[in-house]
Amino acid sequence: MLTSLHIENVAVIKTLDLDFSKGFTVLTGETGAGKSIILGSVRMLLGARTDRDSIRTGEEKATVEGLFSEIDDRSRALLNESGIAPDENGELLLLRTLTAEGRNTCKINGRAVPLSTLKAAGQILIGIHGQHDTQLLLSEDTHRVLLDRYGRCEEAFSAYREAYSESVRLKSRLEELLKEERFRSERIKKYKTAVKEIAAANLKPDEEELLEQRKKILRDGEKLRKQAKIVYRALYKNEKGGSAYDLLEIAQTALEQLSEVLPESEEYISRLTGFRLEMEEIAKSAGEVASIADGNPAEELNRIEDRLDLVKALKKKYGSTIEEILAYEAEAKNQLIELSGREEELRLLKERLEKAVLLSREKGEALSNYRKKAAQQLEKAVNDQLRYLDLEKVVFLVQSEKEYTENGVPKLTPSGMDDISFLISSNPGEPPKPIADIASGGELSRIMLALKVALADKESTPSLIFDEIDTGISGKTSQKIGMKLREISAYTQVFCVTHSAQVAACGHHHFKISKYEVDGRNRTAVEELGEADRIEELARIMGGIHTSDTVRAGARELLAEGQRC
Repeated sequence: MLTSLHIENVAVIKTLDLDFSKGFTVLTGETGAGKSIILGSVRMLLGARTDRDSIRTGEEKATVEGLFSEIDDRSRALLNESGIAPDENGELLLLRTLTAEGRNTCKINGRAVPLSTLKAAGQILIGIHGQHDTQLLLSEDTHRVLLDRYGRCEEAFSAYREAYSESVRLKSRLEELLKEERFRSERIKKYKTAVKEIAAANLKPDEEELLEQRKKILRDGEKLRKQAKIVYRALYKNEKGGSAYDLLEIAQTALEQLSEVLPESEEYISRLTGFRLEMEEIAKSAGEVASIADGNPAEELNRIEDRLDLVKALKKKYGSTIEEILAYEAEAKNQLIELSGREEELRLLKERLEKAVLLSREKGEALSNYRKKAAQQLEKAVNDQLRYLDLEKVVFLVQSEKEYTENGVPKLTPSGMDDISFLISSNPGEPPKPIADIASGGELSRIMLALKVALADKESTPSLIFDEIDTGISGKTSQKIGMKLREISAYTQVFCVTHSAQVAACGHHHFKISKYEVDGRNRTAVEELGEADRIEELARIMGGIHTSDTVRAGARELLAEGQRC
């Protein structure tokens, strides 16, 4: 609950410190005294958008600070989900400062936090219901939330959301894969073609160079054959004798005979042997060229040209060299393995999605059943309260409808399978219509109050503030509203800003807001009233400018009656 509130330099408030207790607290005062400023300060503390114009004239900053204590387990759990933890005493101190430059400073228990975190904490700790906030009752999203809260459907809703979120995730992944499927098929076809072509070519890393060499030999066949034979005969074998190989052999034999007189002969013989071997190697290479030229050069040349054309075509597709072509083949094989695995992934994903959708529908149906039961109970509870609040002819209904797919199955949405809406029938025999279509401001206030009473023991907000919920209502009905607010306060701390003496008389605590002037400037003051002052304030509200003893007596009786309820 809200234990204390400190306001500094907000509008006409210089400084204000308020302490609050459990139960039902009413705030009254003349128009313009500052009730809306106090409520605006609370909204500021809770993270609402705040204009720099709200800073008291001449001041550099405005500050609002609120202390919350005795936080229930449910609220504590919600706070923990937002990364907010009470201190060792179970308290939370919220602070917000707004400077004239428009800079915000937000703190929770002395630790600086973003405005969003302050707002998250505020939404958990306090609910504000004014004429503007009552408009939330017109939203079907609000209807669903209220129904789920009443029926304690949180667990069923959480189970559904988990299953639904998984189905959405799997569907998104499946759509991605299916979108890629066309490209995958094209890539598989491309890589299969490449592997087939390259494998069929049976390329060798140095093949192109050897082919070009052989091509040149064949092209210049006669000239090369002649020169190759000259080399072969001069170095190795000559029909007429006298080749360099033969001459070296003669020289080697002669050196062997000189071994006894020429000590270096063994070295010379070894060197001549090396020369002969080199000559033999060179001669045989030349001989191979000569043999190529001696064949059928035209036929061989055609075969080489065809082979080079094949290499050229493959280079154009898969790489600038044979090495690159072979590397592309290896990569294509790897890609085919990976892409083939996508087929299995697609199959498994479809199976998982089917199961996830079935589970979502199962959890959705369970949630719908919870909601149907809760709807019946909520209708009765709210209608009972409306009778009490003098709306005897108004009938409150909870409508639950499903939207179906083309296949005739209910659509799955983030909130379930049900479209929840609150309907009312203003008069007997009239068909129920959406609240927004027929409810007046006064009816909306009472319907909201009826809902709050029905939800009182299930309310997750530790503190509730009602801003002039009694607007447009007077007499007996106002008193009943006050009694209902007092009833709610048994479960949660309740504040009400009111102009109704009947409502004010039902409060456990009564604060009067007044305006006074200091040094030519207005200031707002707030004081908690004792019994005598409460009677005087109620009399003021009831009697206007002049308060008679009769009015005071009526006020005394009204207060006594309000405290008995």
